[in-house]
Parts: sequence; structure tokens; C-alpha cells
Amino acid sequence: MGRPKKRKLPGSAAGKRGAHDGDSSPQQNNPKNDPGRSRVAARKRRGQPDGRLSLEQPYARPRADAKLVKISGPKQWPTSYWLVAVGLFVAFLYSYWPTLWWMADSWINEPDYSHGWVVPVLAGMICYYRIESFPGVTPKAAWAGLSLIALAILMRFVSRLAYADFLDGWSILPLVAGVVWCLLGFKAMLWSLPAVGFLIFAVPMPYQAERMLSWRLQGVATELSTIFLRVLGQPAVAHGHVVWIGEEELSIEEACSGLRIFVGMGAFAYFWAAANVRSWSDKIVILVAAIPAAILVNSARIVLIGFGYLLFESDSARRMIHDFSGIAMIFASFGIMWLVSVYWQHLYAPVKKLTAREILHESELSYRRSSGGGVDAPAEAG
Repeated sequence: MGRPKKRKLPGSAAGKRGAHDGDSSPQQNNPKNDPGRSRVAARKRRGQPDGRLSLEQPYARPRADAKLVKISGPKQWPTSYWLVAVGLFVAFLYSYWPTLWWMADSWINEPDYSHGWVVPVLAGMICYYRIESFPGVTPKAAWAGLSLIALAILMRFVSRLAYADFLDGWSILPLVAGVVWCLLGFKAMLWSLPAVGFLIFAVPMPYQAERMLSWRLQGVATELSTIFLRVLGQPAVAHGHVVWIGEEELSIEEACSGLRIFVGMGAFAYFWAAANVRSWSDKIVILVAAIPAAILVNSARIVLIGFGYLLFESDSARRMIHDFSGIAMIFASFGIMWLVSVYWQHLYAPVKKLTAREILHESELSYRRSSGGGVDAPAEAG
């Protein structure tokens, strides 16, 4: 009776030798038995990325939204587009004609709001400068935008009950945003928000807020101009909103409070921040810098008028100095804001975003420069 043969276990020496020699069974080479390889193959069949990191691709790839479509410029619009645009504009004029008339009257008769005529033009320029970042439009109407239009109607209703004309003017902002949302989509509405928000500079402020801000600016301008006059060697004394320079009385009236320069510089800073493709920190710096710059420019104007009143005694010369200084300070305020923006752009240049491949390439070049090997590409091994 022969001895039974021993069965070879999978972990035996022969099995190990086969594994080391690279001899594997067809089942082990079959990708269907490897869950990872089967998932990669399935993704390739569906046209999806295999999920592995590749140096040819950046770390963060923007996802394309299939629901958005690109549209051509206004020169290539069909007649139906123009009919819709003209119809909406006529309906807007008919609905807001009393409000627009009130705003135009403020632009004509109140110097603090004389910039209102150019606000719609500048809002259009903001859209023009940001046209490269336009996300596209939705092929169908987005009825969720009716919520903003309903908000505009509610604001108009409340403004009539409370006799608040400024609230009626502010309702233009949600109305325009709602129309853009309905016709172009939610992302297009978000893209247009900087230009829509700029329209608020065309609406006069509430009466109480305007008087309170003007009163505060009068007090700050009086104190600061008095300090400047003393530094320049003049015996200046502040009493209320009056600056005494020796025996000369210089009254800081409401028209000299600097509200016009304050609002104008605020609008210029907002326009710069909205039209330029910079980081949020840069935009905040420009917006914040407009406040002290406006106060400084108005105080400098008062000092200039004070010296002019000391040199000339005729009413015609003093009136000319008053008007000329007002025009000069407008250009000076814009010049200061321009210098601040240029200085900040040179101080903090935007950082270039690199892909993984570019980062490795830059690191390799830096290593070669530090080692003294030059920047030529290495020779390929034969």
C-alpha cells in the first residue's frame, strides 16, 4: 500500500518560486479580478478621468457648466433680442418716470449729486471691463428672478406709504438684478452685481443721513484745517464751524463740508475696485483709502481759501478763489486715488498660479541655477 502524495498548499515553496519568477495564473493577470484596475478601465470607457494625479493637469480644474451657453455681442443680436430690450426699457421709463424726474432734478440743482449723470455710463463701463469673465446665459428663463422684481415692487409700495423717495430710487437695483436673473440666469446676475450696485450713487441719500453726514464732515474739516493753518504759522482758532485767522472770519458752511468730494471719491474708488481684476484685499484698501483722502482734500481746500482771503479783500477775487479751489480739489482727489492705486499695485503684485508641472519645472530650474549647472535641458539617456 503506497503512501499518499502530499497536496501542495498555496503558501508552499513552489508557489513562492512561481511568484518570484513572475509566473502567475491567467486569473491573476485578468483585470476583472482587480477592483482598482476595473474602475479605471470603466472610467476610461465613459470618457472620465481615471482619478490619478497627472503632471499634465493643474490641481484645480474649473468645471464647465453644460447649462450655460455663450452669446454673441450686441452687434450680432437678432431683431427679437433688440425688440425685447427696447420693450423692457420703455416699460422701465413708464414705470419710473416720476422717480427718474426727481433724481434728475437733484442732479441739476444739488451740487453734491451733479455726478449722477455719468453713473449709468460708468456702470456700463464696469460691465465692459469685466466682459471676459462673463459666465454665459441659461437657455431657458430663470423664473426665480421674479423674487427680486417682487422685492422692488414692495420697496416702491413702502416708499409711497412712508413718503421716502430715496427708497423708490433704491428699488431700481433689485429690479435690474431681477430682470438679468430672469433673462440671463443666476450666474449672469452675480456677474452683473458690481455694475448694478454702482447705480446707488445716482440716488440721492436720505435727508436725515445727508444732514448728519454733512454736519460731521463740517466739524472734521474745521478742526483739521485749523491745525494745518497753525502748522503753517497762522493764528487760527476754531469756534463751532467758524475758523478765525487773526481778525478774518472763515465760515465753514454746509456747501463746504466736503460731501461732494466725499461721495465723488467713494464712487471713483468703487468704480476702480469693480473694474479691476484684483484680489479682495486690494479692493478693500482702495475703498477705505477714499475716506481719509476726501477729508484731507477738503481741509486743504479750506486752507487754500483762508490764505486767499488774507491776500485779497475784494469780493470778486474771493469768489474766484472759492470756485477755483473747488474745481482744483476735484482733480486733486482723483489724482490722490490714482497714486494710491498705482502704489498698491506695485507694492503687492498678483501671484501667478502655477500647475503641478510648472512648479516642478521652476524647481528644477532653481536647483540648476543654485548648483551652477546652467538651465539647459539634460541629455536623454541612450
